[in-house]
Amino acid sequence: MDDGLLGLAFAALTVIFTAWIVLLSAKYLRFRRVASGSILSWESPRPWFFGLCLGIGFFMVAMTFVSGFVLDRPPLHTVAQGLMAVFYTVVFPLSFRIRKGFYATGIWAEHGFLPYQKIRWLGWREGREIVLALKGEDRFLRQSYDYLRVPGNYYGQARRILADRIKDQSLAPKTSVLGLEGDVSAQERV
Repeated sequence: MDDGLLGLAFAALTVIFTAWIVLLSAKYLRFRRVASGSILSWESPRPWFFGLCLGIGFFMVAMTFVSGFVLDRPPLHTVAQGLMAVFYTVVFPLSFRIRKGFYATGIWAEHGFLPYQKIRWLGWREGREIVLALKGEDRFLRQSYDYLRVPGNYYGQARRILADRIKDQSLAPKTSVLGLEGDVSAQERV
């Protein structure tokens, strides 16, 4: 492979893994800020390839050492391998410590945290798995969609938490479905 093309590949890997490390680290730090306000939360299931990713990470730790001290590869190669090692051995496993669920100030869904005051729509999909669908709105009036898989044994508690948040007006969706409207009769249905 041409050295210029190889250098470009390692530069791209450096940028990609730096971005992933920064984004997932910021997500984890935000979780640590809201974690003390947990009302109902649960661990994220680990995917089937979790062990494989850890294996890749430890392989990259070894490759970083070999590239930097034994083979005397260019610094960019060693940095890219080091970033991959950090991502797969530290940041990726740390991301599974983020507990999905309901917190004092919002909901930690599959893609991140949604504060209650920014949720504009919510609804349940009940089937093989129970999913709470969410639509939020930020200060620039952009809409964000997310979802939260709720374990079946937490379903009743989750509905009560949402009903309580609607009742105390910390959660005021503009529209919703399946009995989670903001009126008094909705409290009886939840």
